Amino acid sequence: MTVARNHIHRVRRPAPGPDARPLSQRERSDLLRRLQLREQVLATQIAEERNRIDNEALSQLEDSVGDQVDQAFVKTSVEMERGLIDRYRAELEDIAAARDRAASGAIGRCVDCGEPIGVARLQAQPTARRCADCQWRHEKVVDIAGGSLRP
Repeated sequence: MTVARNHIHRVRRPAPGPDARPLSQRERSDLLRRLQLREQVLATQIAEERNRIDNEALSQLEDSVGDQVDQAFVKTSVEMERGLIDRYRAELEDIAAARDRAASGAIGRCVDCGEPIGVARLQAQPTARRCADCQWRHEKVVDIAGGSLRP
């Protein structure tokens, strides 16, 4: 019988990237403005998808016109549009979390190591919670766990 032992591994902090520095006030303001614009776009897209489902797809399902293949196609389209809405809502949740981090003064800091997130990374992904190194580690954990962890 083998006894499993828990080993405490010392986690080394990743070395800060070349552009890893705290956000300037201007960069922070720009980031928040971009988040607000994206939030508005997402709200519009969600409303459009819901209208498309309500007005087009569901009315086609209620009609007795069409065969089973047509109905299957419409049902598949509805599920795809609902999937889009779910993706948009998840992005809205990420934006809300970024706003919370901004309100607490933590925006632009990695939630894992506390180091600044690179400005280039934040420009590419304004809702980034982690620096590139910690995000890479997080994704490896998610891969190992079978994709069940939330970013």
